[in-house]
Amino acid sequence: MKAPSEHTLTHPPDSGINRSRRGIVVMVFSVLAFSVNTMLLKYLGRSGSGVSPDVPLFFRAVVGTLVVAAFFRGGRPMSIAPVFRNKDLVLRGIIGLLGTAAYYWTIPALGAGKATLICNTYVVFASIFAAITLGESLSVTRLVLLATAVCGIALLVGPDETGTGFSFGFPELLALFGAVMAAWAVVLVRQLSFGFSIGTIYLAQCLWILAPVAFLAVPDLPSLGWADLLLLTGAATAASAGQLAMNEGYRCLNVSTGASIQMLWPVITTFGGWLFFKEHFGALQWAGALLILVSTWRIATGGGNTLKKERPGKACKLPRH
Repeated sequence: MKAPSEHTLTHPPDSGINRSRRGIVVMVFSVLAFSVNTMLLKYLGRSGSGVSPDVPLFFRAVVGTLVVAAFFRGGRPMSIAPVFRNKDLVLRGIIGLLGTAAYYWTIPALGAGKATLICNTYVVFASIFAAITLGESLSVTRLVLLATAVCGIALLVGPDETGTGFSFGFPELLALFGAVMAAWAVVLVRQLSFGFSIGTIYLAQCLWILAPVAFLAVPDLPSLGWADLLLLTGAATAASAGQLAMNEGYRCLNVSTGASIQMLWPVITTFGGWLFFKEHFGALQWAGALLILVSTWRIATGGGNTLKKERPGKACKLPRH
């Protein structure tokens, strides 16, 4: 009998190392997809465009539903009935509605960059929620890294290119509420991924967004031009790809690590605003971006990773539904 290779002994196909690599790859893809979505939303929300925030949110729900229906009908098909019967999926859908709506509705007031930056403070709340509900233990090193990343976000959000201009009003408060909802959502995704396919989990968000937002968005659809329709479809497709990849990432990564990688999103958004929309940023803002990059890299590569063994039944495995 042929002896197993060293690779087989140390890194079997379903090992935690390979699982983590897969999780990191799909999470990075998620960040890139979300960044494309944000840039398109920023362009659609330009002054005088006439596209209200509820329209791209409606397109996101419709396109997301179609994507799930088209691509999740094989070995791990999506299921519609649990979306309305399972209390955790219902909760996921409602929280997804609140968090996503808060983000989309604050983009016109704050701009895509600032809204995205505040939204991504959810990583701190997610780490705390995960420690409470999933038993994930946060070391002092990891807490310091998370705090450093949040300081970086504060530098990006706060001062403008002249070093002034910090403000925190109702739009910022609404964006922060959206961040708390997003944190709750990712913990739910992590829990639900052990029993449902990522398609079913995303479908819950899409359908619970679709019904209430349709009443606001449908009357505005006849006024849209072909260019707007194409851009809205592109933004919704990017958002769907990003959300599905993020769900898969959280299936194979703990919440703290997955959320830390998502912190690259505001950095890419900030860079995209500078590159494509001629937004100007000061030294403090670029310093903030550097803090986020360094902290994210350290967490994603195992910095301060002293997580407890997962509770029975929490191992990353294929969903049953």
